[in-house]
Amino acid sequence: MASEEMAKIIQRIERLENAVFGKCSNRQAKKDAANAKTKIDFSLNERAFVKRYAVNKSGPKKFTLLLAYLAKGKVGENIRLSDIKKHWNKMKSLLGDFNMSYTDKAKTHGWVDVGGHGVYKLTKEWEQVL
Repeated sequence: MASEEMAKIIQRIERLENAVFGKCSNRQAKKDAANAKTKIDFSLNERAFVKRYAVNKSGPKKFTLLLAYLAKGKVGENIRLSDIKKHWNKMKSLLGDFNMSYTDKAKTHGWVDVGGHGVYKLTKEWEQVL
């Protein structure tokens, strides 16, 4: 293939990347920006964490995010429902009233799973709530 043809192909690819990904032609930069949005700061205190990530979310998403905070984002970490409720009730002004249907809906979406009677754990899909 002649170098002229190769240069034209490269220009076409760059124009296509600009059209698809915006002016940034580096796909990795786009991925890094998307990953930065989903990075969660577990070092925050629980009220700051809830205010940053859970406000204006549905009940099942709030439940999942509080579970994620208590498990520090570790998939498979068992957390007792009584602990989740205790922390939830401390933050009623931010989270509202706790409803047991939140646990079922979070399970239905695949964000959490049951680790035994009265025990919940995160699944690898939990970050979809963000």
